[in-house]
Amino acid sequence: MMEIAFDIGGTFTDFVLRDTETGKTEIWKVPTTSHERAKAVLDGLRARFKDTTLRPADIAKALHAMTIATNAILERKGSRTALLTTAGFRDILLIGWQKRYDTNSLHIDKPKPLVRRADIFEVPERLAADGTVLLALDETEAAAIAERVAAGGYDSIAVVFLHAYANPVHEQRMADALAARLQGVRVSLSSVIAPKYREYERTSTTVANACVAPLVDGYLQALTGSLRELGVGAEMSIMQSNGGVVSAELACAYPIRIVESGPAAGVLMCAEVGREEDCSHVMTFDMGGTTAKLGAIDDGTPAVTSNVEVDAVNYRKGSGLPLSIMAIDLLEIGAGGGSIARTGMGLIGVGPDSAGAEPGPICYGRGGTQPTITDANLVLGYLNPAFFNGGAMALQRDNAAAVLDRDIARPLGLTLEAAAWGIHSIANANMERAMRIVSIERGRDPRRYVLCRAGLRDPCRSARGRDRHRLCRDRAGSVPCRLSARVRLQRSQCAR
Repeated sequence: MMEIAFDIGGTFTDFVLRDTETGKTEIWKVPTTSHERAKAVLDGLRARFKDTTLRPADIAKALHAMTIATNAILERKGSRTALLTTAGFRDILLIGWQKRYDTNSLHIDKPKPLVRRADIFEVPERLAADGTVLLALDETEAAAIAERVAAGGYDSIAVVFLHAYANPVHEQRMADALAARLQGVRVSLSSVIAPKYREYERTSTTVANACVAPLVDGYLQALTGSLRELGVGAEMSIMQSNGGVVSAELACAYPIRIVESGPAAGVLMCAEVGREEDCSHVMTFDMGGTTAKLGAIDDGTPAVTSNVEVDAVNYRKGSGLPLSIMAIDLLEIGAGGGSIARTGMGLIGVGPDSAGAEPGPICYGRGGTQPTITDANLVLGYLNPAFFNGGAMALQRDNAAAVLDRDIARPLGLTLEAAAWGIHSIANANMERAMRIVSIERGRDPRRYVLCRAGLRDPCRSARGRDRHRLCRDRAGSVPCRLSARVRLQRSQCAR
């Protein structure tokens, strides 16, 4: 029997297939279909069923990680959401924290809320901090507000009443009023999604859950149905931000808990490698197509947090959208393979926007017109144009070089190689800065840690899982391709 795991990223959708009896593992990638993300999963599985003896009925377990919720929040592309809150608290998302995340800057901006002020409705009711009813919910007014919300054509509703974590009765009655007038519209209650004190964090978490709920629900239902039609009868488990897994039904009920679904899996893998290599302190690094993610493992345990900030400005605490969820502690920066490079004021800038999978970097030959980190690395010779993605893709170096020369090198009076090296260096500097934050600025001595990379495919490993210990040659000499050997190599380099 086989186990399969797949992760939908911004550029590629990754698959891992494992034989539970022999332990043999196969890895492959297909381009992500941004307009219909489930299609990439189905295309990748259909191709594998067609080219091998694998059959849908052979799959006994399916595990899925995704970044759909994260991207919707980052790009402010969630479903149209209304917020119902206690009268007098309409501006809680706009006020946020009173403290400034950068004391010395005169031009800081607060995080852009996920809902507009015009979509926030005040409901007459009031509870004390211990849950005592100070002002009973006005049933007539609640019904009138429900009618207004129903006429607004919203896709999702968030209900956040003051101190509802201590007594959910008013939120539940408001939900009943909404359910009587809105059919098929998701309602997220703060007493269910984030039953914790601190009003701003609880409101932000509940609103974020409401914004992504219809997207996640529609996607998972479509994917589950398509897998059934394909003949895959295994129940699908979804990776959560805290490293655990839940059913697709629970993921749909609490979509805010899967915002760091994909990156969390990478940290767990690095922790396992650390245990195999007897390394209890590990720094983790995962560079994808859109972002790079960094984490830490202390004494064999991944660092976790009960408060996540999404879309932080320059990694500053208090500058992003707070989410009151348990999650593996990660630092995410806009430096992925598809991050777009451009010029401005005589300088090279990289990211945070990405070319994604469609059209992708110029060298992919899918219509990309803006230079990316991948294009620069190809020009510098770090990528093999004839053997990319395990030989499944051929890269177009000449096209990448032409655009790099036109858009970066000539405007700055640089050679092609110098322009490519500038993009490469800036991306590395951004990653080094993020690594410094994860380590030194958080009290970790990097000399005690080894670096383990996740999300990278072994270029010398065959599709059949053979040649595990074969060596590949790069400019530095012979380097073992097996991940654990990489850890040993980096540990010895740190010691020196």
